[in-house]
Amino acid sequence: MRADRITRIAQCISREEQKQRMGVAFVNLLVWLVLLLACFFTAGVLLVVFLVSWLFALVLSEYNVRKIQALGVTVSPRQFPQVAQALADVCQRFGLTTLPRVIVLSSGETNAFAVKFARKRVVLILSELLETILENPAELRAVLGHEVSHTVLDHGARGAFELYKPAKYKAARELTCDNVGLVAAADLEAAKTVLKKLCVGKRLYGGLSEAALVDEANAIFSGLVGWFVRRHLTYPPAGARLRNLEQFAQEL
Repeated sequence: MRADRITRIAQCISREEQKQRMGVAFVNLLVWLVLLLACFFTAGVLLVVFLVSWLFALVLSEYNVRKIQALGVTVSPRQFPQVAQALADVCQRFGLTTLPRVIVLSSGETNAFAVKFARKRVVLILSELLETILENPAELRAVLGHEVSHTVLDHGARGAFELYKPAKYKAARELTCDNVGLVAAADLEAAKTVLKKLCVGKRLYGGLSEAALVDEANAIFSGLVGWFVRRHLTYPPAGARLRNLEQFAQEL
């Protein structure tokens, strides 16, 4: 595996996302065209509504970020310095000059609504997960690489353009972020271990069969019901994510 050849997140786009990007971009282009026409025919009223909504969402996001900061701990050179250093390494690895804020949060401490808005501006790591990866630098970089990729792709310039993101596309984006995590870790086994820990926790992951997980993913997507599941599932099954990592590692 030659992860050192990858210097940009754009080089990690998964096969599944590549297949869908053109179609999603075309639909979003139509959406923006309709919005522009609507602004024209409403004499700019819709544009004012849009700007007010955007400003409200911006303030609400920052409000929720600070609520979560009050419940958790913000990573810095003085708080979890190894995480802060790993974050700096990952961002430097992909040429990112702006480091996102990282907040360590105890699971179940806040509601999903606050987390949804906060994720647009920060990286959230649950303490239960951090406990399992803190002493393993490769696994830590894999998690941070995955989450940083989301901040760039989902909430950056492309994310702002993509008003329309179907579930299947979101699932494909998860595979892309897994690829970024693999490159950040520079260790296939570490990247796969993180996925297993996310699947069943730190005590049970060692007993998982990768082949069984892949077979389970195939079964989930099989038949007519699987066709519908694939179009409504925003997160791929663990087996599909592991298979994607194997394929991407072979391409490096």
